[in-house]
Amino acid sequence: MAENEQEIYIGIDLNDSYAMVSFATTAHQEPETVSSVAGSEMFQIPLAICMASASGQWVYGDEAIRFAKADMGRCEQNLLSRSLERDFTIIGNETYEVRTLLAVFLKKILLLAGKLGPQIEVGKVVFTFAKLNEKLMELMEYIFTQLPVERKKITTIDYMESFYYFALNQNRELAMHDVAVFQYYGKNMVCWYLTRAKQSKPQLVQILDIDCGYLTENRDYDFSQVIPKVFQKKIISAVYLVGEGFEGDWMKQSLRLLCQGRRAFLGKNLFTKGACYAAEVFAGLYGWDYIYMGENEMKFNVSIKVRKNNEMAFHTLIAAGENWYEAQSECETILDGPGEVDFWMQTPRTREAKIETLELTNLPARPKKTTRLRICAKAVSDRSVKITIYDMGLGEFFKSSGMSWEHVMKMK
Repeated sequence: MAENEQEIYIGIDLNDSYAMVSFATTAHQEPETVSSVAGSEMFQIPLAICMASASGQWVYGDEAIRFAKADMGRCEQNLLSRSLERDFTIIGNETYEVRTLLAVFLKKILLLAGKLGPQIEVGKVVFTFAKLNEKLMELMEYIFTQLPVERKKITTIDYMESFYYFALNQNRELAMHDVAVFQYYGKNMVCWYLTRAKQSKPQLVQILDIDCGYLTENRDYDFSQVIPKVFQKKIISAVYLVGEGFEGDWMKQSLRLLCQGRRAFLGKNLFTKGACYAAEVFAGLYGWDYIYMGENEMKFNVSIKVRKNNEMAFHTLIAAGENWYEAQSECETILDGPGEVDFWMQTPRTREAKIETLELTNLPARPKKTTRLRICAKAVSDRSVKITIYDMGLGEFFKSSGMSWEHVMKMK
């Protein structure tokens, strides 16, 4: 990026009911959440889309719902769950895959973020969901091909990781000690408790998932009983409250307990802001001195040793901390030696490496340095990686045999 150029960083919180969008720029790094009504804090954009009967144009969010109520078009909602089920719908005389409508909706809200910020290049887009799974990631891979953003600039994380980026991007006073977020949807309450090993460099971050149980009609009393149990013998700088369960003026005794020696905040846009902070970190906008190993992050590095400029060096294929659903890479190298390739597997907390050798069985005999290999690595879980090696030959002199070899590496 040139010195005078700016980029925009976008965080999108997406669930089946609504989307929330936050953006920041190189010049203004503090995320701002888009409001569907100017000057208000109506951050939730209904996950709805409608083709206007008169114009044939797509409208979305609250406008789509208004159009449907005025009988000006058919409104399609619950786009995420229906896309996951590969649902179809008929609008006018046309049949649409619901996932294509979800892609149209997301294009619209990306434009919304761009209009509110300067007309600058997209640096990174991070989507955040309550929980990731393979079915969701397969859907989003399709969606990403439909968006006007390069695939390499899009990343997906879950709410827990969004909380991690949000909490550790606050000012020093709020992130000095441990941090907690209470989530209260329906009747059940959950607490995520973030702690970190300050003596390590980078600091290793852990998030504990604590089920606080159901709150009865006497919510204030029940919550006041939960707080000391969760916070016992812990030093906490800040507490965040998210979820519609916290709406209304019911916290009296519990709020006093929450604010004893710590700050408490109530809000709806924590996860979208966390995704926006993540976008800035992933884009390398500023340094990041933490490592978080959640359930979606790769637990080890996979590397090969190569010669570059007459010096031996390690080339990383898969890096610890990457989202394993997205972690994949490929490279080409010239085989120097017998028909086998060594792979180094190493966790970020140790200097020791486990070496696995993949033998290229029945590889045609050729002179030294006349076999080009394509090595593809793809994570199949947070602790296993599938390696595929292809014999590419070497130009017209040594044709490819068409052979390939596969191996799955696992780290306990």
